[in-house]
Amino acid sequence: MDLQNFFKKHVDKILFWSGIIFSLTQLIVPMFFQHLLDIQVRALHVALGVSIALLHCPFRQGEENNNDRSYLWDIFLIAIIAIACINAISKALGIYMNPGGATTFDLVLGTALMIIVLEAARRTVGPAIPIIVTLLFLYIYVAPHLGGIWKIRGLSFEFIMNSIYFSPLGLFGSVTGMSATFIAMFIIFGSLLSATGGGKTFIDLALALTGRFVGGPAKAAVVSSALFGSISGSSVANVMVTGSYTIPLMKRLGYRPEFAGAVEAIASSGGGITPPIMSITAFMMAEFLNISYMKIIGYAILPCFLFYTGVFSGVHFQTKRRGLSAVPEEEIPKWKDVLTFERMAGLIIPTVILLYLITVGQPLLKAGFYASISTIIILAICDFTKGKIKETPQKILSALAEGGADVARIVPILVSVSVLVNLIGITGIAPKVSGLILKHGGSNIFIALLVATIVPFILGTSLPVVPTYVLSVSILVPPLLKIGIDEVAAHLFFIYWAILGGVTPPTCTAAVAAASISKGDWVKTGLNAIKLGAVAFILPYFFALNPSLVGRGPLPSILCHGVTGFVGSIAIAYGFFGFGKGVVALMSRVLFLAGGILLLFPNVGVSIAGGIAVVVAFIWNRALLKRERILIDGGINIEKNNQS
Repeated sequence: MDLQNFFKKHVDKILFWSGIIFSLTQLIVPMFFQHLLDIQVRALHVALGVSIALLHCPFRQGEENNNDRSYLWDIFLIAIIAIACINAISKALGIYMNPGGATTFDLVLGTALMIIVLEAARRTVGPAIPIIVTLLFLYIYVAPHLGGIWKIRGLSFEFIMNSIYFSPLGLFGSVTGMSATFIAMFIIFGSLLSATGGGKTFIDLALALTGRFVGGPAKAAVVSSALFGSISGSSVANVMVTGSYTIPLMKRLGYRPEFAGAVEAIASSGGGITPPIMSITAFMMAEFLNISYMKIIGYAILPCFLFYTGVFSGVHFQTKRRGLSAVPEEEIPKWKDVLTFERMAGLIIPTVILLYLITVGQPLLKAGFYASISTIIILAICDFTKGKIKETPQKILSALAEGGADVARIVPILVSVSVLVNLIGITGIAPKVSGLILKHGGSNIFIALLVATIVPFILGTSLPVVPTYVLSVSILVPPLLKIGIDEVAAHLFFIYWAILGGVTPPTCTAAVAAASISKGDWVKTGLNAIKLGAVAFILPYFFALNPSLVGRGPLPSILCHGVTGFVGSIAIAYGFFGFGKGVVALMSRVLFLAGGILLLFPNVGVSIAGGIAVVVAFIWNRALLKRERILIDGGINIEKNNQS
């Protein structure tokens, strides 16, 4: 049997066991083989991750069917990956001792490996990253002929590839190092946590908590997506897991498909900023800033609370406006059925262990490892108590296989980003962009922030959160720090914008995923998601201006701006989804919207003005609604009198 037929026949088993092997490698090697050099660990990670990604993602879309796909080309590419990474592992010490000392053979292997990594990234998330890398290479060769700040000295191809392959930068740089250690660890941890039934448990908890109230199904979608998203970190994965239940439920109870999908899309996107686990970017932020992850959680609480206040309020007002019902009583889970040891232990105990280890100062890698092991143990105990211990090995293996596949899909992206960061460094683009921001926005912080938004906004519409965040931070944080932006606020600024790309047209991947379930128009779904998440589009500018909104300031200031921000978030939601018909009612809602934005603004005087505007809008809107009711009631009475 030739290789092509062998792969066609056994590809499912190959992918299943390769995912397990990759997961076990990522759990064991960084923890227990600490005598290995960083480059050796990273090269092993690149070899396994990129190879598995190539097998998972076909060369062309539409080749998912095994019979239409040729594996010989992928096998050839995997062989080159293996040779290039084994070469890097064997010469790791020499790379550290003599960086830039690559032979012609090394340079050929490095070039081939870089091209294959970019090809794997193209298959995984599309052509954006390969195009950016290509443009940077083009810039390197054109820049010596340019004028002004964009001119750089000529760089030889040998110098560039030495930096990318034969140094602890580029392909084996710090971003790859994060991917090879705690990022992979936490993706696997999330997969193991999901194996305990976390997705269904979160949905049942949310339904038990909100189902009986106005807007119950939509509010349950918000709560379950926030909880599950804090573990998964992927808005699209979150939509597919929780949305497959919540979106049909919302539609059945009267919500329009576009609104049901929008609720799920924006709530799932917010999972990446929801404590206690948040997403991979939060762990990366802790590493970049060299501060405790527990502090990151503390900084994220207030903006997360304001974000979900806006979403929750929008859902409530839209539900009231359309007169939709709550979840039927018989479909609401009983607390006694949800709050059982078997259902809650797998979620609570590993999370508590993770946060405890981080709190006492253990490295993220070690905390993630022991949290993962505890999840496996709890899963076995719960299955034993239910008499299903025979199912445990298969559950664990399936979770490891899924975790390995999830890690593999992100490896080419992060390794490509590591190459991009290296190219940005050797071309000096970061200080050039920094100079532009300081030149055009140095005297006006608003303009500086608007300019700084362009990069993550463009990247976030075509790339996942992690590469968008890393590239934005690499280029844009230094100039923001120079004009006085708080470093924590600056990093959270880019995390927010990276996340919001998932609901922002033209790509809005989370909205597209939600629309595929709701069968609604994806553009309208994205626009509704933007309205529901309006607070998140405003808030980053305001906490960049005043870090009290991220818990960085005197306690009275944090409390004051937290309260005004809370009221402002509700007012903004009412501005989009409030009551009243006609132009006059619309004007009152515009006043609500304006007042809400002013209340969010982190300045006491401006917030007072916003409060006055909201009070005026409230009185005005109440009077209009009262007048509408009188007219309606009068019409009903006249109709009854005529009938009698």
